[in-house]
Amino acid sequence: MKGRILVLDKKLILLAILVTCILMSAPLIAVQAEEAAVPSGDVERTGLREDIDGLLERRAELGLKNLEPQSVFLIKKGEQAYKQKREKEAIKLFEQARELSPDLPLSYLYLAKAHFSLSPKKLYKASGYLLGAWRALLNNFWWSFQTAGMFILSLFISLHVSVIIFLVVLMTSKLSLYVHDIIEDKRKILLLIAPVLFALFGPIFGVIGFILPFWVYLKEKEKIVLYSAVGISFIIILMFPVFSSFTGASQDRTLRSVIKINEGIFTGESQEISTTRDDYEALFSRALELKRRGRYDEAISIYNELLKIKSDARVYNNLANCYVGLGRYDTASGYYNQALESAEMASASYNLSQLYREVFDFSDAEEYYDRAVRADARKVALYSSIKGMSVNRFVMDETLENRELWSLAFKWYPYYSSSVSLGRMQSFTGRGASIFLLVILMAVLHVYKSRVSRWAYRCRRCGEIYCSACEKRISHEDVCLTCFKTLVQVSELGPKERVERILEIQHYRDDKNQRLKLLTAIL
Repeated sequence: MKGRILVLDKKLILLAILVTCILMSAPLIAVQAEEAAVPSGDVERTGLREDIDGLLERRAELGLKNLEPQSVFLIKKGEQAYKQKREKEAIKLFEQARELSPDLPLSYLYLAKAHFSLSPKKLYKASGYLLGAWRALLNNFWWSFQTAGMFILSLFISLHVSVIIFLVVLMTSKLSLYVHDIIEDKRKILLLIAPVLFALFGPIFGVIGFILPFWVYLKEKEKIVLYSAVGISFIIILMFPVFSSFTGASQDRTLRSVIKINEGIFTGESQEISTTRDDYEALFSRALELKRRGRYDEAISIYNELLKIKSDARVYNNLANCYVGLGRYDTASGYYNQALESAEMASASYNLSQLYREVFDFSDAEEYYDRAVRADARKVALYSSIKGMSVNRFVMDETLENRELWSLAFKWYPYYSSSVSLGRMQSFTGRGASIFLLVILMAVLHVYKSRVSRWAYRCRRCGEIYCSACEKRISHEDVCLTCFKTLVQVSELGPKERVERILEIQHYRDDKNQRLKLLTAIL
């Protein structure tokens, strides 16, 4: 029996994993469709298409990291070439798409697909692209945000499906016992009052009420499993507001603009942030976008407002960048030093080294460059590869960190109020009367169970249902009197009766095994 239970548990786990894998594929499809929907018209307007050098030059001038419309356009062309068996051309297009948008996982995934082969060399290369896709996923907020949301949602669904299947199987196995008790004692039908009362408070409480009439028939281990399943369900129900953030955040245009500005994503249009937003993050992002467009005076005004709220080294650095754009190097140098007094920043040190090079102070320039390398060598190496004298290419901007963007998404998502209400409505947090009612019903049920001498049980050997009304004496270990006698007084039975009894028990076991096999096959 324990072996069958383990098999059943494994099937439930496999079911949960299957549901999770299926649902986790959804964000890739959703984000791909979203990215494909944005660029088509904008790519036509740019007229640059496959001029990669020109596109890279434009990206640097804009101070951005990713040109997603052009990358998606190249990926589409590469996909068409791949379907037409022109693999070399497809791989070249995918590589160009990756070069234009290093934080777009889609290009890495297509490259992994194009290089996939049983050949060890190609398989190794495909694995490298998959790792690159993972790194890009971590750097791309929307991909990582939606993937995490779908993973949590799939976990939520799979756990609830598993709990529902468990409850259905458990309750159906005890239903015949409850029906038998009602036939023998009509008063036990009053236990059905619990589901009726709890259903008035919502479906979640209705499920709890439905469990109560069968609770008296559960064994200790079954009760532990049941409590665990219900507890997990309620914990996940309390997370409904979190699920709502994953589904609703992408609909906030201001949030989308903030994300794209701070991640350096170009989608073919200027990012406008609503002037009604006075959040620190919104003001910071609006000022950064104004600076990139060359509207330095407006950006300086916003940065000064932010400094009145709190002292932030990133604001000092970006404010100094605005003064660099205006040609006021002395003022910019002062703000860079203030940034370095607040925190050790690679950007401020690198920008100071650039200013000192402009005035031919190479010793100080080298000192601050080394200081920047010690702070963040990878960031400095990446930015040093961008050549040019425009402000967006000459000095390094500071942006909001990824963790701040995550916090912002949970703070701004549009369904926050309704989701909190939903979570409270379907959980114990906002239903004090339901808690009191549950405690009272559990106490009444416990007292009622203790006063009833014996409830119906199923014989472990023959499978028949018995209770105190059916037998004068109930044997131990849930075995009926007839089977108990065959265990302790087998010699009293004749050969014919003994064989018939053994065959009857074997038939019951075979029937039970068939039901278990059918159930495990379904799961």
